[in-house]
Formats: sequence, C-alpha cells, structure tokens
Amino acid sequence: MSIRSCRPLPKSGASDDASGRPQLIGQRLRTTWGTHTHLPPDLIEKAVHRLGMLGLLSALAHSLLHLAMQALLSVVPSSPAYAVALASAIVSGLVIYGLTLISKLQPQVMLEIGLIFEVIGALCIGLIDTSRAATGAYVELGPGGIAFWITLFILVVPNTLGKTAVAALTSALMGPVAMVAAAYSNTLPPPPARLLVINAIPNFMAAAVAIILSRFIYSLGTDVSKAREMGSYKLVELLGRGGMGEVWRAQHRLLARPAAVKLIQPEVLGAADSTGVTILRKRFELEAQATATLSSPHTVDLYDFGMTDDGAFYYVMELLQGIDLETLVERYGPIPAERAAFLLIQVCESLEEAHQNGLVHRDIKPSNIYTCRYGLDYDFSKVLDFGMVKAEEEPDAETRLTRAGTPAGTPGFMSPEMALGREIDARADIYAVGCVAYWLLTGRLVFEEETLLGTLMAHAQAVPVPPSKRTEIEIPPALEHLVMSCLEKLPERRPPSAGEIRRIVIELGLADSWTQERAEKWWKLHMPELTAAGTQTRVGERVHQSNVATI
Repeated sequence: MSIRSCRPLPKSGASDDASGRPQLIGQRLRTTWGTHTHLPPDLIEKAVHRLGMLGLLSALAHSLLHLAMQALLSVVPSSPAYAVALASAIVSGLVIYGLTLISKLQPQVMLEIGLIFEVIGALCIGLIDTSRAATGAYVELGPGGIAFWITLFILVVPNTLGKTAVAALTSALMGPVAMVAAAYSNTLPPPPARLLVINAIPNFMAAAVAIILSRFIYSLGTDVSKAREMGSYKLVELLGRGGMGEVWRAQHRLLARPAAVKLIQPEVLGAADSTGVTILRKRFELEAQATATLSSPHTVDLYDFGMTDDGAFYYVMELLQGIDLETLVERYGPIPAERAAFLLIQVCESLEEAHQNGLVHRDIKPSNIYTCRYGLDYDFSKVLDFGMVKAEEEPDAETRLTRAGTPAGTPGFMSPEMALGREIDARADIYAVGCVAYWLLTGRLVFEEETLLGTLMAHAQAVPVPPSKRTEIEIPPALEHLVMSCLEKLPERRPPSAGEIRRIVIELGLADSWTQERAEKWWKLHMPELTAAGTQTRVGERVHQSNVATI
C-alpha cells in the first residue's frame, strides 16, 4: 500500500524521504541478485515452517519408497551408494525438521541451511535413481526425481534470485555427479559424457524454470514488504487484529526507532462512498492533530499519520514495554491501594491536559492504560487510544470517527450519559476513571451483567456496591469515597476535573509508599524479561487487540 501525502504531525520531525542518491552498478546488482533475503519476517517464518515440513515429508517419502520396493519387488539395490544415499536423505530431512523447531536459529539462517539441504537432497535422489537403474549397463533415465525436487523446492522455500540460481544449478549438477558415484560404487566403468549430458538436460531445464519462478515468487514477497510501508515506517510484525483494524510493530526506515502502527479500514467506520471517506479522513486528521498537541509524558506519543491508496487510515505511536492494566489485574490479581493511587495520579495528569484542550477521551478503560518500564522509571503509565477522542465543541457531528448508529466507548466503563446516548463532556471520562480504579482495587467490573443492554442500564440506573465489599484488600475509606464519587450518576456530583482527582489522591499520601524501589522489585519478580539491561522494546499483546477493537 503506497501512501498519499498527508500533513506531518507537529511532533514527528522525522524525514519521510530516503537519501535519493543514485545507485551504483554494484548496488543494483546486489539488489537484483541479493545477498540478503528482503522478505517480511512473517513470510520468512512461514517459509521456514514449510521447509521443516518438506524435510519431514522427504524423510517419510524415502522411507516409504524403500519399504515399497522391498514389498513389491522383493529386491532393493545392494550398492553402498544406495544405502548411503537413502540414509542421508532420511537423516537430513529429519535434521532439517528438527532445526526448524529450534527457536535459537534465526529464520534467515534456516533459509540458508535450506539451500544446502536442497543440494544434499538432489544428490541423494540422484544416487538412489542411478543405483536402481545401474544393473550392469547405463540407461537414459529421462526426467526424474532431481528435476521434481528442484521445482518443488522453489515453490516451498523462496529466496533471492542469486541464491536460488546457485542452489538450483548445483542441484542439477548432482545428476551427473550421482551417475559417476554410482558407477564407482557398482565397479562399473565411468559413464560416457554423452549420457551424462542427456540425463542432466531435464535437471537443468527444471533449474531454469526454478530461476524464472524465483523471480516472480520473490518479487511477490518483496511487493508485500513494500505494501507494508506506512510513510517512513515499515510494518514488521502483526501484533493484534480486531473488528476495526490491525496493529503492527513497525520500524522507521532511517532511524532505529520501533513503533506501533494502527490501521483502520474506512468501511468498518461506516464509509460507504467517497464522500464518507472524505469526511472520515477529515475527522481522522483532526483527531490525530489534536492528539499530537498533547505533551503530557503520560499520554502515548503519536509520531505520524496518513492514509493509504486503498483508503485505510493509519497512525504511528510509540512502542512501549510493559503491560496494560486489564492484563495486569487478570494475571496478578487486584493491586494494593497505594499502587492504584500511584497509577491514577499519572492517568489523571494525562486526562487533565486533554480536557483543558477541549478533548474528551471517551474510552478510558484498563486495556487503554499501559504501565511500563520507561527509561529508569517503573510503573510509568501511558494513556492510549485517543482514536475516539471528541472535541467538546464538536464542529461537525457527522465527522465523528465512530461507527454509525453505535455508542462510543466500552460498556463496562461507560458513563450513564453515554449509555443513554446523551451529550457528554469531560465528566464522562471522570466516571470511567472511577470504573478503572474499581477494577484495580477489586479485580471486578462495577457492574457484571450478562448482556450488553443489562450493563448499559446498570450504569444508567443501578447503585454500585462499594469496592471494599467486593475484595479482601484493604481500601482506605478516603480512597473508596473518591472512587464512589466518580461513579455518581449525575455528572455534576462527580469531581469537577481529572486534576481535582489527582490533587485529592496526592493529598491522601498513599502513592508515597509505592516507591520506585517497590515498583522495581515487583517488575523484577513478575516481568524480569523487561528489567534486564539492554532489553528489546516490547508490547503486550492484549493491549493491541483491545485497542484495535475500540478505535
């Protein structure tokens, strides 16, 4: 998917263009013939999987062929060449299969080993064929197993044109090599050159076909790679897929900066024609620009945004290392009040800036809040997914980036006014903050109804049970009172702002006891892979799945 020109975000600052310098002849040759497999990682991994299955099937096929010869012909070649070739074919196939199961080997390395396996397999097939045919006189074997093997291999395991050509031509040469080896093994005179050429022709024809096919198959893979370029970012790995799009781990083409790219198809947002797409694009750009104006360190950074030629919207965010609050509680249970207070202070700082800029998040929930290791800090919170952000002074209601006819937000964290379809303001986010705090302290939703409608009606009418009655964890009365005040049905009875919640929580002093030493100890105990020095930037799978589903 190529990218249409879109306005860059104010925060981006990254160049969208390559150097533009002309390629030298040597560079062009390297691009054409290739010394490195420039395929998307997921396609390479699939090719490695197919290579492993090919190795297993090769071992089984040779074993069954040998057994069939014994059963049907009651005789098998007795030459040492046949025995060695059969054993080598079976063992090499099983070894390849075993290697593909070892995660320590890089997929790129496995593809290189696969080319060696192709040549070894061709030699084994040639020895088996010539050993069966060599009964005292030379024969013209015609198209045989080597030609089939070369053609099959390129269809299963793609590689660069140069590597494919070397492996295919070398495999074709294994036919004459096998004839000479079989003759020596059977104490026959060397085969005449004419016979070597005639029996090698089908193999070299298959090699030529493989080289041609390689050009097309590999170009398809590289076309997929190019299609995954979003502006200055290249999609590397699919992290999650939801009802409204996908999230990918991406890499900047010029900088060593990982990122998360979110793709949204316009049709899932209700855009049925070009006019609808234009409206959605306008709204998408406004929301991306609005989010980029937020500078709180506890708001996820947006690097870039745009639109592909096929109409998909995308935006690029920072890639975090940590865990979302939904997964945190599901995996480790409710958290202590002091840790909940520590996280709420940061969340409210992000929301307060958004609200002061006239933006309402509309989808605050645990899966949209990420706690992470951020530099030297632990339990550093980030508010994600401003994809449904709404300006309180909405200039054009029809341009809202939500599905037509559906309420924005997530039912378990939806304010009464949102559930009833009424106008909302920043106090809807205040209610959602209360729901998030309730979840952190109890591991339970405020209302756990069986149906969507039941959940919406409960938020609109039912009185919530105080969190202290649904958990064994000690909750200070002042904190519980704050949470319950956030859950008031009438917006005017809730705390007036996220900043006020932040101020109250700070004054309670609970967060002071959740020190960086305690936070670091927890992370080293429960998520040691993210605390080691030089750890790779990662992202939790749950957060991306939920993000995509609620854009």
